[in-house]
Amino acid sequence: MVLVAVLLSYVVPYALLRDVDAWYGSLLFWSVATVVVIAVNVVVSSAWRD
Repeated sequence: MVLVAVLLSYVVPYALLRDVDAWYGSLLFWSVATVVVIAVNVVVSSAWRD
């Protein structure tokens, strides 16, 4: 899941959002992708036990 989010972080801004002239298009996507990766890591690491 994290690998997919990382790959999308490159593909979406440089392929799908390349015609968006505003700087906040990619910034918004990367911000959402960061939150998704953090959430996935929290879910995965919550299953760890000592």
